[in-house]
Amino acid sequence: MESSNLFGILFVMKIDPCIPSTPFADVRDISYFEGEEEILFSMHSIFRIGQMKQIDGNNRFWQVDLTLTSDNDLELHALTEHMRKETYPEEKGWNRLGMLLIKLGQFDKAQEVYNVLLEQTTTDRKKSLIYHQLGWVKKRQGQYEHALVYYKQSIEIKEKTLSPMNTTLAASYTGIGLVYGNIGDYLNALSSHQKALEIYQKTLPSNHPHLTVIYNNIGMVYNKMNDYLNALSYHQQALEIKQKSLPSNHPDFAPTYGHIGM
Repeated sequence: MESSNLFGILFVMKIDPCIPSTPFADVRDISYFEGEEEILFSMHSIFRIGQMKQIDGNNRFWQVDLTLTSDNDLELHALTEHMRKETYPEEKGWNRLGMLLIKLGQFDKAQEVYNVLLEQTTTDRKKSLIYHQLGWVKKRQGQYEHALVYYKQSIEIKEKTLSPMNTTLAASYTGIGLVYGNIGDYLNALSSHQKALEIYQKTLPSNHPHLTVIYNNIGMVYNKMNDYLNALSYHQQALEIKQKSLPSNHPDFAPTYGHIGM
């Protein structure tokens, strides 16, 4: 390995053949090539990551132990079901496609989808939702001035046409609050997140995931303002909700623990 930026990784896959629902097949005896020692895995196979260690003390070569899970793994099933709910099953058609593209980081493609939807839309309500999504896209692209424009357009329509306690209005307050935070306008960021929090506290169950997002957002703003006591308080509130509502192995715990550690 000539480049200092490259590392060698050996994946050691462990399979328990006694588990009947483990999705693999040993085809060594029927393989076309003799001595190939071929094992086939189902396309949906999932491995648990175990120990990671250097090989012979060389920091350029690592061994990663993987253990094949079974189809009826209860922890995996709970995590998969929860993540399925996070892929916008309530949305339909192009709007869901746009949201999935954003989640996958395909921002240019998502923008194309929403621009087409915007051209086809005639109602203010639908326009406000599309402006919100375009604001989300521009925020993720780091184009904060454009994001502010879209979020402001969305909020302007929603404030005129929706109840002041509507959760879609809270979502736009959250989005614009994040943008303000990214450009260093912490007072407007805090104000926007507090507006969203007020709506969610009055309209959602006390353990709803949206509240964890808002608590973390407010905590991060306070952290940037060097108000560490308030920051810690909000991050701890987010953690308490996650501990009650998420599987213990959900990846969303990591950022909250990270914020508290900061």
